Amino acid sequence: MMNQKRDFRLHIRNQFEELPVHLINTKSNKVYDHLFHWSIWKKASRVAITMATNNEVETIPIIEKGWEQGKTMAVPKVNPKHRALDFYVIDSFNDTREDFAGILEPDPSVTRLITKTSFDLIIVPGLAFDKQKFRIGFGGGYYDRFLESLNVTTCSLVLDFQLFDYVPSECHDIPLTALITETGIIR
Repeated sequence: MMNQKRDFRLHIRNQFEELPVHLINTKSNKVYDHLFHWSIWKKASRVAITMATNNEVETIPIIEKGWEQGKTMAVPKVNPKHRALDFYVIDSFNDTREDFAGILEPDPSVTRLITKTSFDLIIVPGLAFDKQKFRIGFGGGYYDRFLESLNVTTCSLVLDFQLFDYVPSECHDIPLTALITETGIIR
């Protein structure tokens, strides 16, 4: 199972590296359009989202749209000692700094912690996804632990090359509520 997941991760990372930036941006814009027209997004007032890495749909436009619409936008800070995520509300990108594994994270000295039960929508990162809404993340299991016993709408942002008929999943993997893709929303 671990080798299968590793192969999916490697394949998707290669796809992100090989595709021209303008094509990734065009594809991402289609995903944003579907997200922003989704009734769940429109109703959500508190949204959890990550600061994207090079192997994901860029999240800055989503955070900016959330601010523009008066939403509370929160990003995670990794606690590697406890293998956990803590989310902090950011009001500006100046509230973040490069931290764990070179990822932009909230600066706890200028942001406020928000409880995980406060969210209306959690946008979960990942590399590969299937139509049953299972995902292969980055390998730390942070989101599966975070989402455990949490009753909130979850989704991921998915480019066409990230979607498969099947990805390996384990008993602790939690399926998402929806996938926001280039062509629409898989519920």
